Amino acid sequence: MNESLQYSQFERVAQLLEWNRYQDSIKEAETYIQMYPDDPDGYALMGKIFLEMDEYKKALHWTEEALKKDPENPLAWEVRAGTFYTQQNWKAARKTIGEAISLFPENSYYYFLDGNIYNQQGKFQKAEKSFEHALRLEPHNALYLANYSYVQSLLGNKQLSIETEMHSLEADPENPLIFLYLAWAADQRGDNEKALDFLENAVRLDPDNPQTRSEYLEVLQKQYKIYRFFLLPSKLFSKLKPWAAILLWIFLWIVFKPLVLLFIILYAAAHWGTKLIVNYRVFGTVFVKNKK
Repeated sequence: MNESLQYSQFERVAQLLEWNRYQDSIKEAETYIQMYPDDPDGYALMGKIFLEMDEYKKALHWTEEALKKDPENPLAWEVRAGTFYTQQNWKAARKTIGEAISLFPENSYYYFLDGNIYNQQGKFQKAEKSFEHALRLEPHNALYLANYSYVQSLLGNKQLSIETEMHSLEADPENPLIFLYLAWAADQRGDNEKALDFLENAVRLDPDNPQTRSEYLEVLQKQYKIYRFFLLPSKLFSKLKPWAAILLWIFLWIVFKPLVLLFIILYAAAHWGTKLIVNYRVFGTVFVKNKK
């Protein structure tokens, strides 16, 4: 077996995937698997291609094929955990992450995913610990630093959030995903101008990303004081535990029902009014169709 030829063929598949040439990478991966059917990395890489294409069932199928060949294949475990995470299947993701950590305790990626799941669930202190574990393993990872900045802003640690933001930008000043997380952190700290600046950079670097465009428009809305005023209650509720937020909402509804209804109507007016203004300023029209 010519190992250098095999390696170059594998790298070609990986390069095509990096260039987002998905169909070409699938064809090359199929050829690779035919030529080297006993190499689990080929199956795992095929799974990664389908994960990038948002075809999750196929991604999981190919990771299973890889793990049949090698139950401890690193790439297969990463793709499998990433697939469950992207699907927001937190139960399966956490189970997979736990199994992967037992096999690869020095792989920071799993602690990073774990931290993001805790963030999604509002468990910010647990998220903080997971990100700190990831950063102990990779202290200069810009994406981990950006996430850590965000969770610190959620915990109310503004100064630490700002300091970590600086380290993240020093590590990678040209990554749109990092700018997105730093924008969320700045927005949570109440720094709307910085959040807007970060999102402008994210849109500049990745103009076709619908999430960054949507976040950018939302931050533009927050430039209007009236809209920020009506967002204050949601910030209060977000700081409470879920059960406490539900009880408070029930109390307010029972005791101040007319005022709550009035607030909801005024909030809707502020939300849609500022949204129409922002759309007109940015696009020259109040009606905007999403790019496909």
